[in-house]
Amino acid sequence: MERIRLAVVGMGHRGLSLAKQHQQLKECKVVAICDRIKPLVEKAYKELADPDIKCYTNFNEMLERKDIDAVAIYTFPTTQIDLVCKALQAGKHTCCEVPLTFSIEDCWKVVLTVEKTGLKFQLQEQTRYLPHILAWKKMVEEGALGKIVFAEGQYIGFYNFVYNFWNPKTGEYPGFEYARKNPNKVKKTWREYMQHPIYYLPHELSPLLSILNDRVVKVSAMGTQKEKSYVTPETNRADIEVALMQTKKDTVMRLAAGFNIPRGVPHHWYHLLGTKGTVETKRSDLDEDMMWLSDLHMEAPAKVSWGWKHSPIPKEALESGHSGADYYPMANFIKSIIEDTIPALDVYRAVETAAPAILAAKSIEEGSICLEVPDFRPGKKRAKSQENFGHSLPSL
Repeated sequence: MERIRLAVVGMGHRGLSLAKQHQQLKECKVVAICDRIKPLVEKAYKELADPDIKCYTNFNEMLERKDIDAVAIYTFPTTQIDLVCKALQAGKHTCCEVPLTFSIEDCWKVVLTVEKTGLKFQLQEQTRYLPHILAWKKMVEEGALGKIVFAEGQYIGFYNFVYNFWNPKTGEYPGFEYARKNPNKVKKTWREYMQHPIYYLPHELSPLLSILNDRVVKVSAMGTQKEKSYVTPETNRADIEVALMQTKKDTVMRLAAGFNIPRGVPHHWYHLLGTKGTVETKRSDLDEDMMWLSDLHMEAPAKVSWGWKHSPIPKEALESGHSGADYYPMANFIKSIIEDTIPALDVYRAVETAAPAILAAKSIEEGSICLEVPDFRPGKKRAKSQENFGHSLPSL
């Protein structure tokens, strides 16, 4: 079988972890790593333990290599779209981490670049591959829950100042106390620049939209004050933000995000309400997942357990992060290149995951007004690769 020659960009903790996982894929070979911070590249080269890997601190220089088929970009969402577009323009299939971006303009930029190059692009979001999400998707497709009229997802956790500041010379995250005492030696990370926690909804929107096979068309949102947190006043970020969204197929969704509130382990929670049943994930490790189906004459919700135990999944998946889900985005991306198929989370699904969250933040800033989400797919209003799509780009 053909092996895709992969370059990995961004050798921070997440990038290095994923690079190690990518090495386990039989259809993929990591041939290059890149980061502008030399100590991170040196550390990664040592830990990846493959003498054939070439090291780079210059992204453009790395792209000049003709023997690189694809590039995986694991950098800050505030800068990664430019890198993604450069890689695509250099003839490389490309994937990147979540969140995709905080800008509608960037959404259009990556859509048009993918359309013009004709190359593969995938957003590496993994929660859509969790066992309960795959089970719910099958239940919805088979009609077990009826028409889904309401869906919920939230990501609420207490990250305090973890990963908010970094040392540009070493790539390390020294923590808030060091940053406060040494302001000239650190820079803010994308987390500190992310004033709206609602931006971080890919792990809610991606799986829910996958289950529904749908996209968001309208959004409105509210949040607590974003000038100062009630818990950590040093953080320029709202404590909680909540969005109401409506999909094209007429499902109402409630999405929430907050990262300043102490609540134990950071936690994702999902819920579907259909005309024939409901499913809901547990709210803590002491809780249970629940399911109720009207067709089975159930008088009350039953406790259920979704998992991989009886599923024939690859060993590489079981050994990957996020409960085995980290394996699937890259495996799917590589497969789409080899078999010339559409990636599971292609550029259109990627921006449909990002744009509703971006516009939720804009709604909050403009008094919780209701905003329409653009249709990024080519159609009657816009031909494929056409930049003049009938209206000016939103300015956010």
